[in-house]
Amino acid sequence: MRRRVMGLWICCALAAATPAAADEPLVLGYGAMPGGLHAPTGETLPEGTFAFAALGGFGWRSGLVGADHRLSRGLGDLGLAYAPIGGLSLSLELDGRYDRHSGVTPEGDDDYVGDPRLIARLARAVGEVRLGGQLTVWVPGGNAPSIVAEATSIEARALASLRAGTGRVGFSAGFRLDNSAKSVDDPHLFRPHERVSLGISEYNAIVGSAYVVVPAGKAFFGAEASTDWFVGGEGGPPGPLLRAGVHGGLHLGQVSVLAFVELAKVPAIEEAELMADDFALIAYEPMITGGLALQGRFGGAGRAGRPSHVEVNAVKKDVEVIEHAEIAGVVTDEAGAPIVGASVTARLKAHTATGTTGPKGEYVLSRIPIGKTVNGTTTLDDTGVELTISVADRKPVQATASLVKGRNQMATLALPPLVEPGELRAVVSDGTTGKPIAGATVEIEPGGVKSTTAADGTLSVQLAPGTYKATATAPGRKPQTLDVIVDSHGVHIKNFELRKGK
Repeated sequence: MRRRVMGLWICCALAAATPAAADEPLVLGYGAMPGGLHAPTGETLPEGTFAFAALGGFGWRSGLVGADHRLSRGLGDLGLAYAPIGGLSLSLELDGRYDRHSGVTPEGDDDYVGDPRLIARLARAVGEVRLGGQLTVWVPGGNAPSIVAEATSIEARALASLRAGTGRVGFSAGFRLDNSAKSVDDPHLFRPHERVSLGISEYNAIVGSAYVVVPAGKAFFGAEASTDWFVGGEGGPPGPLLRAGVHGGLHLGQVSVLAFVELAKVPAIEEAELMADDFALIAYEPMITGGLALQGRFGGAGRAGRPSHVEVNAVKKDVEVIEHAEIAGVVTDEAGAPIVGASVTARLKAHTATGTTGPKGEYVLSRIPIGKTVNGTTTLDDTGVELTISVADRKPVQATASLVKGRNQMATLALPPLVEPGELRAVVSDGTTGKPIAGATVEIEPGGVKSTTAADGTLSVQLAPGTYKATATAPGRKPQTLDVIVDSHGVHIKNFELRKGK
């Protein structure tokens, strides 16, 4: 078979818009927009953001059109997205695959099948849930770059997403009116193994998906499930197409890398159907597919240097000039390392500004109204600010300040871990006389923490919760090792009795 297929996806959505949250790095999948590989969600890109997602992979299955049949599929996808306004994301996605068959006659490749898609997603927040809708129109072609108008297919989906603990879950459900089979004059002119690679369907489908992603510092892990339940068609539809996949990746500043594996259960083709050369025509998929992806987003109100939004109280006053302040600072962990993607909120009496920390832990919240100038007289009446810094795996930190016009550089803020340390108190004494030993050393493993006793033989060390071994040493005396179990906020006392010797 030598068939090239190209098509056009045109999408519009069915909900009013507000900006998506920009307080965390996004995992991009569906057309370089938030979601999984087959699972769109209710998130959109932050306003003014450009995003890309490039994916490559390989799929395999066996026994589809005969016991010896093997299908190998190479696939690639490039998505470019942009958010012109809050709550609306537009994407151009170039999606292609290349099939090769073995164990059939004749063996060989089936050239490539490619789908260019134009996608738009619109959503808004309703309480704690984000809701949206998506209407998709696909005009497939017979030979690139042609299109066949009568093959126009329509898909409508409803989208939803919400937070679940530190992660986020998303759902979609809808219906596809599929006319893509009309892009081929007579599918029966193709051999069975060629027909399963056409990527078209003669059945409509009820579509749905579920998606979950959980952050773990700079890493993230996700899972998704999706389905096409076929309806209509002559002689009744085949069984459903079911998919399940997992992925994991790492945020590297504004760029992320991702690896994925997906399993698919496709309706089987019975031997009697092959003998009669009459089996269901759907978009057959490999049983297992895996690959790698590179994704990133740039610009937008969610980056450091601009607030994601400033909410103005509904108080209108006769002003000539609004005076503004800018808040800048750095966020680190307890060791001084920068924290990327932390949420920064500045609350004043009349305004609230938000943003996120950048690759070096820096943030800048700009153009925050703090007063006015009327008839040449300046009044700064909203300068008190409460700054809150938070991120998923650490305790939030708050700070207050009085703002002045222009730039306000805040002190570096360190976010402590969620689990507080405990305290080890030790006393080192002579094992014979019981007198305290000054200058004795206690080393704690794991971690290599060392401390020296005071004149009264005592010392105190802060330790993270866990199990340790503490070894006390002093010149001319035998070392002694004791087990130490430390609980959060707990105080644990150990007595070391060292005896003379080596």
